[in-house]
Amino acid sequence: MYNLSSRQSNVCNTYEKAKAGAREHSSFAHSKKTGKETGRWQGMFGYVVANFEKLSEEEKKRYQTCYCSLCRSLGSRHQTISRITLTYDMTFLILILSALYPKEPDLQTERCLIHPLKAHTYWQDEITAYAADMNVALAYYNFLDDWQDEKKRSALYKAKLFEQANREIAALYPRQCQLIQDCLRELSALEKANVLNPDLPANCFGKLLAEVFIWREDGFSPDLRAFAQALGKFIYIMDASLDLVEDIKKERYNPLIASTWENTAEILNLLMADCMEKYQRLPIQQDKHLIENILYSGVWTRYEIANRKIKEKQKQ
Repeated sequence: MYNLSSRQSNVCNTYEKAKAGAREHSSFAHSKKTGKETGRWQGMFGYVVANFEKLSEEEKKRYQTCYCSLCRSLGSRHQTISRITLTYDMTFLILILSALYPKEPDLQTERCLIHPLKAHTYWQDEITAYAADMNVALAYYNFLDDWQDEKKRSALYKAKLFEQANREIAALYPRQCQLIQDCLRELSALEKANVLNPDLPANCFGKLLAEVFIWREDGFSPDLRAFAQALGKFIYIMDASLDLVEDIKKERYNPLIASTWENTAEILNLLMADCMEKYQRLPIQQDKHLIENILYSGVWTRYEIANRKIKEKQKQ
């Protein structure tokens, strides 16, 4: 769904109309609740996944090995409990960083608590360690944000579980952790102020994701940062699109309040086209088909499921 460059100007116009409409609706929005009770970013994990139906058997095994490598690194660096934070988003980070900094992995085989009967393959290196650290840091701030927004005791309990681990991660990666905190504060302020220009919160989340993707500052950083920022912006708008109907119904914050479901498809296509344009600047060769499966197809999985449900309802 991403390759709509020939329609780009029309899509730009749609996006501008959505933003203009949002400004017109600002008085409506401010008459409602002041911001979504739960920060929008808390639901923005789990979009960056592979479409298994379009992967070869070899690619499925490779993807599973990346996932198991992240899980193993979480357990060995931050205790078994940290495996509850495991995400496919950071599995994608391992794929990208391993492609940019290729090194023959030292593959190992083991059985684990989750898969006690079937042995699986994994490896551990600096990249899986970094992805595991970022996974825990994001989970920690996610739980903390949930506690601060909704005063959920379960969220506070989970944040406390990872407080010490996050302190150690922040000492290792002060740039990333400081940026995550700064962006979350900015996102929270934008959402509580009911800012309806979707560019502002989407850019903010994009900035957060971009910094997480920068393992090392080097020659890859400018293009990698631009790619991750565009991907983060897409994820934010995707999440807002999928929540749009429910947020309107429950009078919660959503920057796409002036858009229709049809408009959001065009906006998302524009954003993904921009993301892919920046991805093409990266010298990715390793796992190229697998990574592009995720970007071309996997990231649309939840949207396509929602779209099918809407069409089925319309037929009834």
